[in-house]
Amino acid sequence: MQIYSIFEPATGPARLDDPRSVIFLKEGFCWPALFVPLLWMLYHRMWLVTAGYVGLSLVVGLMGQLFGSHEAPAALIGIGFGLIVAFEANGLRRWGLQRSGYRHVATVAAKNLPLAEARYFAGRPAMPPVQNPAPPSGFAPGFERRHTATGWGFMAPDQHR
Repeated sequence: MQIYSIFEPATGPARLDDPRSVIFLKEGFCWPALFVPLLWMLYHRMWLVTAGYVGLSLVVGLMGQLFGSHEAPAALIGIGFGLIVAFEANGLRRWGLQRSGYRHVATVAAKNLPLAEARYFAGRPAMPPVQNPAPPSGFAPGFERRHTATGWGFMAPDQHR
């Protein structure tokens, strides 16, 4: 069983038409953060955490150089740092979500993410239906210009000669 923390924007209820309005965050080890931690942090827009990671990486690298010709201790320090980041990655993401205006609304235990989503949304009160956007009116900015002007489309017909 996996445990998922569910976050919604603090500004209001989740919207069905906005996929980022409900975030399911798995508890535990994060494999992408182990193999590509910097890209993982940048993908999730964790700027402060990324800056801290880069700073700590520099410190760990300097500690590795202090051991001189002994590569084994330096490698163990690097591997240990990577494991710590991977174990704490989802906790750091949770902290970043709370800082950016999300609130923790529920915790769900499920076998996988689709089951967690189904369990969470089944237990919620019915949400109002999403309003469909108005059909396009045929008018778009520059519509007349594109169909009446010759040449480049931004000059009047007599200006491009």
